[in-house]
Amino acid sequence: MKNTLLALAVATGLSLPAHAITLDSATLNGNLLDTSFSTPSLIALDVSLLNNAALSFSFVLDAADIAAGGADFNAVLRDASGFGIGSLNVTLSGALVSWTAGSVRAATINGDLLDTGFFAGAPVTEFYFGNPFYEEGLTDWRVGFAGLSAGDRFTLDITTTPAVPEPREWMMMLGGLGMIVLSAARKLGR
Repeated sequence: MKNTLLALAVATGLSLPAHAITLDSATLNGNLLDTSFSTPSLIALDVSLLNNAALSFSFVLDAADIAAGGADFNAVLRDASGFGIGSLNVTLSGALVSWTAGSVRAATINGDLLDTGFFAGAPVTEFYFGNPFYEEGLTDWRVGFAGLSAGDRFTLDITTTPAVPEPREWMMMLGGLGMIVLSAARKLGR
């Protein structure tokens, strides 16, 4: 319910603070967003993907953000559509001066946790950017604000594509379709 209300608030144009850094607008395209884990020094996004439509988040900086020099970033992208994530593209644009990469991991439908080679197996069901669960040895991404001014904006865009079924999954689907056709043909022949 909380995620649904948050998604509706963003869709209607209300400004939602990510505490110090302000989430000015979000294009969710039917997906759900929770920013309740954000703090004055952390941008934390928890996104439930109900479809593979593009996401866009626009942030505005204030004087306190500039004085802090930057903020950490982490996110959880969760596939709730059931298709799995086949590929992922994350881009930043706007007045951003620096972006330091942190940890990236993925979880598969089989329960495997991958640090590298994301698409070398079962479809990915969740991506973890940074250290959203405060695990030892993992680091958040870092967004630097050096040289920026209050009122400057930056945008985070995320695009995903659904996973392509494996050949054995295609064979199972075709076999099931064949059984349905055979059953229907037998009923029509009676």
